[in-house]
Amino acid sequence: MCYRSSGSYYLFISKYRILAIIVCLAGSGCHSHQHSMEFGSVESYMPFVQQVEYPDADPNQLGSLDISQTQAPPSIRSPEETEKWPLTLQEATRIALANSEVIRELGGRVVASPATSSTVYDPAIREADPRFGVEAALSAFDAQMAGSLFIEQRDRQVNNTFFASSGVFTNEGEFNLGINKTAATGTRFSMSNVTLYNRNNNFMPGFGNRFASYYDTLFTAEARHPLMQGSGVEYNRIAGPNGTIGLYRGVLLARIDTDVTLADFEANVRNLLTDVEKTYWELYFAYRDLDAKLEGRRLARESWELEKRRADAGIRTADQEAFAREQFYAGQAAVENALSGTANNIGGVYKNERELRRLLGLPTSDGRLIVPVDEPATVDVRFDWHESLGLALTRRVELRRQQWTVKRRELEIIAARNFEKMRVDLVGQYRWRGFGDDLFGSDGTGSGSAFESLFDGKLQDWQLGIEVATPVGNRVGHAAVRHAELQLARERAIYDETERTISHELRAAFTELDRAYAVTRSRYNQRVASFIRLRAERLRNERGQTDLDLVLSAQRQAVESEINYHRALTDYNVALVDVHYARGTLLDYLDVSLAEGAWIDQAHRTAPRVARRFRPRCIDYCMTAPARVSLGEFPQRLPSIDPESVVDEE
Repeated sequence: MCYRSSGSYYLFISKYRILAIIVCLAGSGCHSHQHSMEFGSVESYMPFVQQVEYPDADPNQLGSLDISQTQAPPSIRSPEETEKWPLTLQEATRIALANSEVIRELGGRVVASPATSSTVYDPAIREADPRFGVEAALSAFDAQMAGSLFIEQRDRQVNNTFFASSGVFTNEGEFNLGINKTAATGTRFSMSNVTLYNRNNNFMPGFGNRFASYYDTLFTAEARHPLMQGSGVEYNRIAGPNGTIGLYRGVLLARIDTDVTLADFEANVRNLLTDVEKTYWELYFAYRDLDAKLEGRRLARESWELEKRRADAGIRTADQEAFAREQFYAGQAAVENALSGTANNIGGVYKNERELRRLLGLPTSDGRLIVPVDEPATVDVRFDWHESLGLALTRRVELRRQQWTVKRRELEIIAARNFEKMRVDLVGQYRWRGFGDDLFGSDGTGSGSAFESLFDGKLQDWQLGIEVATPVGNRVGHAAVRHAELQLARERAIYDETERTISHELRAAFTELDRAYAVTRSRYNQRVASFIRLRAERLRNERGQTDLDLVLSAQRQAVESEINYHRALTDYNVALVDVHYARGTLLDYLDVSLAEGAWIDQAHRTAPRVARRFRPRCIDYCMTAPARVSLGEFPQRLPSIDPESVVDEE
């Protein structure tokens, strides 16, 4: 809103929007306070500045959920209206991997913090990062070209008798074009051309300028090779040609960052499959829990009906019939909770089925209810401790990730030690000059063409020298080395602690596996005994030889023993998952492997042509070859490739 007071205009800007100013300026300028209240008052613009705004994004590119394809979720009001969907664990794993552009996890973190969610695009995003990716690091060695063309005219008067009548008039032009390239050794090559044009009124035959206008062109070739600081293939692969103290962005570090991202991606996939299998077995238990409580409700109903008939016949009192009825309705509530789950998300078929659907990337509801068909393992599975510990210390992705971090710190020490050296550059420069009245043409006079003069080779300069620069004491260089050494010591300590933690995790998994199996056996024996007792109590009750509370107690105990047995069986299978997780063999156990996506045809045609770029060339221009960075199938030091054996394909 705006108003005028004492001939001045005042604008008040809303803390939400500047719409107040727009309203004020939309008409023919700002008017008096009374008129602005009619058009730009608070009542007129407040509904607009307070409403929620939505981005103008392409709706065709956002959202894949089709509301029309979903159905009402199942509930205890209509449980029989849902079709059953038998699902194996292997099929669940396949569906989860096929539908996981975003790597899901229990708890739905993607809603609360989408920026921290892992996706299948993360490794490629890291690789293609224009700031820290591999291509960004390699681009520092790309040839750089720059050019400019400026034309200028100056016309002024000066306090000089000779130029008093005409002043100083000048036309000037300047053309610059240069290209420079940094080699892997740190040597910088450059080639540039500067062409100047000048025309002024300071021309008199025999006095002043030789020509009314002239061209001056200069070609310069320069090579600058670092002898100490910044020299060597190894340093430039680590820090890059533009590396500074503490900020290293070489191609080796970029590749390590990509490998770290791949390790994080593998860990997230492993965690997803762990959650899928555990949720699968939890859903299996939820069905067995429901079955047991349905059976308990059936037994309670039979007992209630028997007691009701006896009470009607005068054999039992009303309180005994109420006692049996209470047991039935308690069983009914237990069935309802077992089917739907409680308010705090504990148990329930629908709750666990919903969690499994979310992990598998399936619609919220599609008229089907997932039913696990795989039976849990009941055999006694045993693992060798030393073999398992060796696998864990070799296969766990957390250790591999930390190894990459340690390797990064080791390379950073090499780069930091380079900054302890002096900056000594060997510089060589050669220049060709051309001068003349015209740029290309010639009138037959001497120096008539700048390029003719250039090709005559009469105007040539050269320079050879050495440049030295170093801070006295080089305190920052020594601090950088000390800092890098401390960083390496820290990462090595973290690696050692990670090994110890993983060994404790494996021990806990072994202990839990043995406990779960032993408890499964005990729960099974308890289950058998409780059903023997239940049959006996029911038989005595039918004969009138026992109290009602003993029958109802036996029913409750039988239901609980059935639930406890399947709970122990589920815990045993979850313990098997935890052992494979701790051993680092979970993906192998599920027959899952990670691989790069399929190449397009163009990539296959290009690969033979660019293969020669990856052969080591250091032997051509340096004393020692760079050290190997990684082990395994791709050690980042490939054998030489015979250029004659590579056939270019168009």
